[in-house]
Amino acid sequence: MSHSGGDSSAGRFSRRGALAGAGLFLGGAAVAEGARRLLAPAPVDVPGINPRSDAWYDLRLTGDGLMDNQLLWFLGHTAHGQSDVGECLETAKRIQAGDEKSWFDEWLRTAQRVHGLASAAEKKGHRLSAGSAYARAANYYRAATMHYTDTADPRLLEVTRSAATTFEKSNGLLGYAVEPLDIPYENTTLPAYFIRSPHAEPSAPILLLHQGLHAWPEETKWVWDGAYKRGYHVLLFHGPGQGRALRERGLSFRPDWEKAVTPVIDAAERISGVDPKRILLMGLSFGGALAPRATAFEKRIALCIANPGVLSWWEATSRHFDRFIPGVLSFLKSNPERFDQAIFRLADGWPTAKYWLRDVFWKHGARAPSELFRKLEEFDNTSIVERIQCPVLIMEGVAEDASPGQSQKLYDALRGPKHLMLFTQEDAGPLHCQAASAALAEQRLFDWLDENV
Repeated sequence: MSHSGGDSSAGRFSRRGALAGAGLFLGGAAVAEGARRLLAPAPVDVPGINPRSDAWYDLRLTGDGLMDNQLLWFLGHTAHGQSDVGECLETAKRIQAGDEKSWFDEWLRTAQRVHGLASAAEKKGHRLSAGSAYARAANYYRAATMHYTDTADPRLLEVTRSAATTFEKSNGLLGYAVEPLDIPYENTTLPAYFIRSPHAEPSAPILLLHQGLHAWPEETKWVWDGAYKRGYHVLLFHGPGQGRALRERGLSFRPDWEKAVTPVIDAAERISGVDPKRILLMGLSFGGALAPRATAFEKRIALCIANPGVLSWWEATSRHFDRFIPGVLSFLKSNPERFDQAIFRLADGWPTAKYWLRDVFWKHGARAPSELFRKLEEFDNTSIVERIQCPVLIMEGVAEDASPGQSQKLYDALRGPKHLMLFTQEDAGPLHCQAASAALAEQRLFDWLDENV
């Protein structure tokens, strides 16, 4: 994904906005007091780790606030048949708070059980029942990978492949025309799926869809199924640093995201029935920073959708660090080796910190906090935003916690056609990427697209 949010004082640690909570694992240390304070034990009451809100989205089911946020994301998939409430909650009950292996093992256990139900139904000729169960199993395989960074575990790659093959099988049984693709990219390929809409005109728009730091585009069914039902073709793809591109190809994130999007557009233009003048690009979560960057350089994009909008991912990240530890960035730059030592030592004694560090190192191809920050500084659209000429739709929840304030900054900086679509507390859709509000998000997104594309 990063799916929960809250009022401005809550400071929650969100799933897909893992970088947003990066400062949490540094505790309450002040940089002026030096590295000694950075080595202090983690505080007991950390916002986001032990939620204190009475908001409906602070579930407190697993005993770990970050895992609860991730659980909420999958609970929200019930609206589109990719999960069931009981299956999710029963899995959560078995998970040990803060234990990566437990998260992986228990979601895998649920995925395999539901996969077994699907296989049994298929053998008896119950195609729809089997397809529905396979769809849930595929999502649970993806859930297992979300909070697991042990790349030495061979099961990680096995589960990644199971998620893909089970997704493909479910679509075949449910009647979706989904074609697996391997899009040429530098010396390798990007995994992708083309979903042809049976309701499309002879020459129809195509929506290119990618996710952000954690989620896979396959699980964002409210987007691709909403498009499918309304006559838009869809091309889901895993960019560098994401999903299968990360786990199968070993590709890490890159700031010049147009280098990933251009070959995807090349592939889209070769597909029959696609209108090359109506190529839409949508990025969610961290993808709300990546998609605008690509749009600034790739002029074949007719419309960009950023959910949420991000002018500077670097600014959003550094703001969280400065909030929890004023002056920490200047300390990091003045003594990076000592800072690295402190962070590694602290992470060794705090599972949430260790998970975050391993996760972002892996996805950005970094080995030390100082190296990671040098990479993150490049994810900033401020200097190139004026190059964006096509219309931009920004979707923003009022409880956005991964990159708060960035949607408005992107909106203000854009010089071309633009629209800011807000989701409020009254909508019951205020969270990051409209987590747990997929039906509402689908309706509002596609009503807008139908009126403007």
